[in-house]
Amino acid sequence: MIYVVCPNPALDRMLILGEMELDGVNRVERVQEVVAGKGINVVRAMRSIGGEALLLLFLGGMTGEKIGRGLAQEAFTFRAWAAEGETRITTIIHEEGKKRHTVLNEPGPLVTMVEEIGLRRFLEEHLVPGDYLVLSGSLPPGLRVDFYAQLVLLARHKGVRSIVDSSGEFLRQALNFSPFMVKPNVKEAEEVLAFPISSWEDKRRAVYAFLHKGVELVVLSDGARGLLVGCGGKLWRVTAESEVAGHYFIGSGDTLVGVLVQTLAWGKSVEEAIVFATACGLANTLCPGAGIFELEKARELQKVIRKEALFSE
Repeated sequence: MIYVVCPNPALDRMLILGEMELDGVNRVERVQEVVAGKGINVVRAMRSIGGEALLLLFLGGMTGEKIGRGLAQEAFTFRAWAAEGETRITTIIHEEGKKRHTVLNEPGPLVTMVEEIGLRRFLEEHLVPGDYLVLSGSLPPGLRVDFYAQLVLLARHKGVRSIVDSSGEFLRQALNFSPFMVKPNVKEAEEVLAFPISSWEDKRRAVYAFLHKGVELVVLSDGARGLLVGCGGKLWRVTAESEVAGHYFIGSGDTLVGVLVQTLAWGKSVEEAIVFATACGLANTLCPGAGIFELEKARELQKVIRKEALFSE
């Protein structure tokens, strides 16, 4: 079973226009609204390839009710605990002319200790050896900074593989208990490891730093420049041999995580899973909406994914 914890979901409103004029009046050409948040995007990607997961999240107010209805309409399997206040709305301004997007994140609602304990107890009662636990995104007000760290520790005690896709202190705290997998981007890795990352040698150093903290699978992403992946004493550089003309980048990393975890849960090797997951992440950039992609296009894109084995440590 795969469990995905999404503590800080959102209603994504993408405003699409040709080009935004600052200090002026702008007319939006079209609006796309979708329930989102990193964990929701992860599960949506899993479902796109025929997988399934149980989504666990906190919802509050009218926006939370709208997200709950949206998840039900998409036939998600989910369990929600109440949050005090309104679940956040994320506004994304997408300029098609400049192929540029600007994200405005609102703060999340307050989550009380009672609701936090409710989610934690649910996992204590349901996790069994062999499960996967994905911890995705930021934490809303009220949750302790070591919320993910404590869930990683719980997963270890239960014989469960935990995946942390977060940043800053949330990721730093979780590393104290050696999650199975982390997927930072370069900026997030720099923040946690406290050294600059620019060259491939810097990326190699960063991957080894995470591995030395007890992480089994490290996926370091650097946008269009590709991935550096470390696992089991092996290191791979994963890139696209040709440019993919996509410009909807919101959720592509979440797609990669969802597809990677689902294919690993199906018993595929890390090498097989990372190539397919990368192709799905690229396919996501061709479609507006987080975690949304065409499966056939992803399979086509697998042909341009190059996986290069590097010398291990």
